[in-house]
Amino acid sequence: MKKDISVSLDMLMTGQVLRNLIRKRGYTIAEIQRELQLSCPQPIYRWMRGQTMPSIDNLYKLSVLLKVHMEDLVIPRQDEVWILQDMQNLFGLRRLLRYHKTCRKIYRGKQGGEINE
Repeated sequence: MKKDISVSLDMLMTGQVLRNLIRKRGYTIAEIQRELQLSCPQPIYRWMRGQTMPSIDNLYKLSVLLKVHMEDLVIPRQDEVWILQDMQNLFGLRRLLRYHKTCRKIYRGKQGGEINE
């Protein structure tokens, strides 16, 4: 029986990990730029903001520079957390729908000459 392997990466969390490790190891953005031989620091800022991901080459260089495994730099998206958040949103949606139904009943009652209080 084959298991479906579908993993996506959490770019925001990966960016936070990169930012924290760079600071923890005492590197500046300019030093990382120089070590990775980047022409400008913008990609590093985009990685740290979770807007883009480093290439495999840059990810490997970062892992060597920061003295961690490549796997420790990337954070997989945790669908269980998203499901939990969706369920919490679902409860809020149910409350909103009940409120909407109540408002509609009151509105219909006022249009029909009834006054509901």
